Amino acid sequence: MLCDDRQHDMQRAAAFIKRLATFSLYSGSAEAMAALVTLKHLLQKNVKCRNLLENDAGGGSVSGAIAKYQPYATDPNLSGALASVLWELNLLSKHYHSAVSTLASNISMLSTSDNQIHLSNKSPQQAFKELSLEQESFSVKVDPKNSNAKRKKGNASLKHNSMGPDLDLTVQVDENVVKKKLSEHYSLLHDIAENERLRRELAETTLSLNLYEQYKKQKKRRTK
Repeated sequence: MLCDDRQHDMQRAAAFIKRLATFSLYSGSAEAMAALVTLKHLLQKNVKCRNLLENDAGGGSVSGAIAKYQPYATDPNLSGALASVLWELNLLSKHYHSAVSTLASNISMLSTSDNQIHLSNKSPQQAFKELSLEQESFSVKVDPKNSNAKRKKGNASLKHNSMGPDLDLTVQVDENVVKKKLSEHYSLLHDIAENERLRRELAETTLSLNLYEQYKKQKKRRTK
């Protein structure tokens, strides 16, 4: 509905854009790519929503009646999405997959003053399908020098730890000693609890006696 040619409420469109950006953060590469394609389409169509790319940290430049973003609002019109900023794009621009990071960077550079609409011919479904196929042959680039250094460091640390006396699994523990220590420990705890109970009873008894003495004094005064 938000991607057709009809005009929509700006607050509702901004809320959906914000949800798409948040969804892209914790989704897979293919899902994030489809969400970003939809997000870019909506920003290109709704020029006023591009203020989400330029809002300051203290509130949106076009915040409307709601000055603070409410992500859990059930009504998107009351979420105050226009008061937020698309900070998710900054994180997505550092995504491990180059396609996702490139698209996030391109979205971040959209201008609020550009009124021309250049919609991509690629649909979210196509973006998801293409990236899903690419993931079968995609591999993250790793610097071999850093990888070898970390591997050597890890092996050295493992070797050092294996030689330590704390990792000797053949140490025998006397079961009777353990039972004795546990018995002493729980006996001490029982004594502490009993001591606290007796102190409470003593305090209650003392209070009752004091109240009774005060009652007797007042009764004597009345009889006089």
